[in-house]
Amino acid sequence: MSDNKNVQKKLPPIKMRYKSRENITLDECLGMYDLFKVYYKNTPFEQFLEDFSNKTGAHIAKRKSDGKVVGFSTGVAKNIINSEGKEIRILFSGDTVMSKEYWGTKAFPMSFFLWLISERLRHPTKEMYWFLISMGYRTYLILANNFYKYYPNIDGDDPKLREAAFSAADDIFPGALNRETGLLDFGDDACTLADFVTPITEKERAVPKIGFFESRNPGWAKGDEMACIGSMDWGSFARMFLDIRRTLFKKGKRRAQTQASSAAVHQKPDTVEVTIDDIPSSNGKTV
Repeated sequence: MSDNKNVQKKLPPIKMRYKSRENITLDECLGMYDLFKVYYKNTPFEQFLEDFSNKTGAHIAKRKSDGKVVGFSTGVAKNIINSEGKEIRILFSGDTVMSKEYWGTKAFPMSFFLWLISERLRHPTKEMYWFLISMGYRTYLILANNFYKYYPNIDGDDPKLREAAFSAADDIFPGALNRETGLLDFGDDACTLADFVTPITEKERAVPKIGFFESRNPGWAKGDEMACIGSMDWGSFARMFLDIRRTLFKKGKRRAQTQASSAAVHQKPDTVEVTIDDIPSSNGKTV
């Protein structure tokens, strides 16, 4: 067994669940920011709070032993009007950070999928999509490796999905979207990923989906975000449910998709430059 796997096995267990914004404590919010500022540049606490005030909640991962925040993903659930004047429901995933030693944990997909199930069942007849903006390829792969109908897609873009993504981007980030490129530009002060987070080397670039991501978002390193969306129609949702059930509960392997983009990256990081215990808490002490 590799050293990487041994390190992964020794990690303290964590629990992740979705909490509405009004139920998130100040300590949890500070813990989220302590983690966020390690993985992203150019984001003062005031900006982080302002952005979070526009979210409806967050998935928060904590160590069971001491309650230390080791990951989070902010979210918004809202109805918008698309370009055809039709009301659709958007589930938006905002800032998403997981401490590097916990990359690959099943806690996040479990929490995230339970959120999707809850929303899908609460709005059974509503046209529904998962919307996200992607600065790093790992975020894009969550979409491309798990959704059957999504945009942007290496096998060809669906015009309806593209318009749904653009409608969501215009609603949530008015004025930021370039409709020619599908990218959002937040200006010179945009937050950017820390250099160690998702570098794209020749090794990653050889994976079709990652190479495709870079071709569509060549400015990712300077903070450009790519508008992305996945359909949550009932047919796709049922297939996703069976896939995740097999994956999470190990009742079989996910059936390989036939599309050219089916190659996925599952390797863990070769080294862990920053661990959760290296992150200072708000009182200046490491935990």
